[in-house]
Amino acid sequence: MQKVIENATLKIVQAMDKNRKAYNEARDWLNDTGYYRYQKKMDKLDGEYEELQAFLHIEEKVEVQPETIRECDELKRTLSNIKSKWNYLKADMPVSADTIGLDDLLRDVQ
Repeated sequence: MQKVIENATLKIVQAMDKNRKAYNEARDWLNDTGYYRYQKKMDKLDGEYEELQAFLHIEEKVEVQPETIRECDELKRTLSNIKSKWNYLKADMPVSADTIGLDDLLRDVQ
């Protein structure tokens, strides 16, 4: 299975190289002639390149630090506590735009 994935990745990288060569050729023709059709071709090739790059997930990998994970967990707990306390407090408050806004903000909190 790994061999199939490597072959597919190789073919995608080759297609990306071919795409960039066609893009550079179209850019050269656009610079020489000024015809708008080369700009359209460049835009189409650029879109295809971005799609291939997104498929391969070539963007930089970001390492998550343990401190960041702990901080996120703490924020989730705090937000959950705020939501539960808000549910008790809003029963005693009149309905207003502010209370509805807070309900909307806290609705998707887990």
